[in-house]
Amino acid sequence: MALAATLLASHPAAAQPVIAALGVRNAGSYSLPGLPNAGIAQGSLFIVFGQNMGPAKIVQVSSFPLPTSAGLAGTSIQITINGTSVDAIMLYTLATQVAAVLPSSTPIGTGTMTVTYNGQTSAAAPITVVKSTFGIFAVNQSGTGQAVLQNVNSATDRPFNSRTQSAQPGQVMILWGTGLGPVTGNEAAGPLPGDMPNLNVHVWVDGKDAAIQYRGRSGCCTGDDQIVFVVPAGVEGCALPVYVQIDNTVSNFVTMAVGSGGAQCINPNALTPAQIQTATQNGGIRSASLAVTHYDGLAGTTHEVSDGLQAVFAKTPLSALSGFSAVVPVGNCIVYQFPVPAPTGTNTYLDAGNISVSGAVGPYNLYSASTGAYSLSFLPGATSSPGEITDGTVLGPGNYTFTGSGGADVGAFTASINYVNTFKWDQSSVPSINRSQPLTITWTGGTAGAIVNISVTSSLGHGPVSDFGSVLSCYEDATLETFTLPAVLLSALPPSYTDANGNPQGTIEVIENSAGTPFTASGLDLATISFELAFTRGFVAIQ
Repeated sequence: MALAATLLASHPAAAQPVIAALGVRNAGSYSLPGLPNAGIAQGSLFIVFGQNMGPAKIVQVSSFPLPTSAGLAGTSIQITINGTSVDAIMLYTLATQVAAVLPSSTPIGTGTMTVTYNGQTSAAAPITVVKSTFGIFAVNQSGTGQAVLQNVNSATDRPFNSRTQSAQPGQVMILWGTGLGPVTGNEAAGPLPGDMPNLNVHVWVDGKDAAIQYRGRSGCCTGDDQIVFVVPAGVEGCALPVYVQIDNTVSNFVTMAVGSGGAQCINPNALTPAQIQTATQNGGIRSASLAVTHYDGLAGTTHEVSDGLQAVFAKTPLSALSGFSAVVPVGNCIVYQFPVPAPTGTNTYLDAGNISVSGAVGPYNLYSASTGAYSLSFLPGATSSPGEITDGTVLGPGNYTFTGSGGADVGAFTASINYVNTFKWDQSSVPSINRSQPLTITWTGGTAGAIVNISVTSSLGHGPVSDFGSVLSCYEDATLETFTLPAVLLSALPPSYTDANGNPQGTIEVIENSAGTPFTASGLDLATISFELAFTRGFVAIQ
């Protein structure tokens, strides 16, 4: 008995694998389960997040045929749909993450998935299998930002698309992703390339439908898809939105660089190559953002109105500037899920000394509760707290001048902007949203040179960590005073859930942002000043 106890103690039972909540994802889009494009397509790559699912160090497949029921380094995955069970085709395994290909023979429908490691099987997790839903691979491996795209210069010259290797209108491109749909053949034995001409697929670049030359499996890898398309004429920008549409389902949104000539893309609305070089040397972009703001929010019977003065000074790592911090050109939209993946690296805030504002009101000294963040809120009728003005003062139109004394990180400066507050949107004009129909938003008093951002947010509810869902964000010239959100992009949002109080959790924001003349100060690489007027409506039913 003593010997048996000693042996058991030295060889403890393997821990049961655990599949994380919302842990089954398309390997390209990383779409959260429950979103319209989150199904796992037949023949596609998928990722499973969790614990105790494999060895401490990653083990990857190295040759064909790829393992299925026998597993990889002790890990196997089984999917059951409507009573039919199939074994996934393993690609790699790690304790916290495994990847596999869903066989094309897997039935379509809802079912369950289990992960087995060293004889221990996880509890079943839900999975939805569909015929097609595309996920575009992104450089950040999280489904956002720069796409994994190749510029086809020649048969032997195919650099990956980037700001320094931009594409040109009319150029052939290779887009990498997964989820076009099922193929015929033994997928575990090797790749099965071949065009899928009957597939109703579109590639949209900067809102334009690109001509497609090939859509099908790659010749290198099981489950990897390629779409070969031609860059449409008349598009230009360093971070143009790109997405794939199959029937009425859209992929994740990524970006690509298209220049007007030459390899290097220079966008006047984005960071210049010189700024990027300086930021690389300094460990991040050192920036200042000054703003005059107006907020008008309606949610049910609650109506809140406030004004504000803000100044933020920070150094942001370049790694945190990827994804949707890129500028989306006017007339275009982008869809993204929330919460977004956490950026690598965090901001370091900069000491700019004391900040005061004078002009149409004031002078006032901005309040700073922490280094680099300054603000003053105007809340008529509220109880006064530090950083708040409650005597009835509001920010009317006119010139506002921000003056910085200079601090340990940022030198002295002066910056001014003429605040125009004619922009208005009537929140009562959109009580609900039908995702199958286009939605036209109209406003009045748009400022010349300003941009209007229209955002529709639909929440699926509180997940295991936080609220989650999707946002459709569109941009337009403020003077046009109207924009129509396409039905196909609205359909990328999930239906909004209703909370315990009966309030639907959809939100619409219509925000005008007008940029003033940039200013300079020692210690800064980029310094902007703007005014912003935001009108929001909460408790919107999105169905």
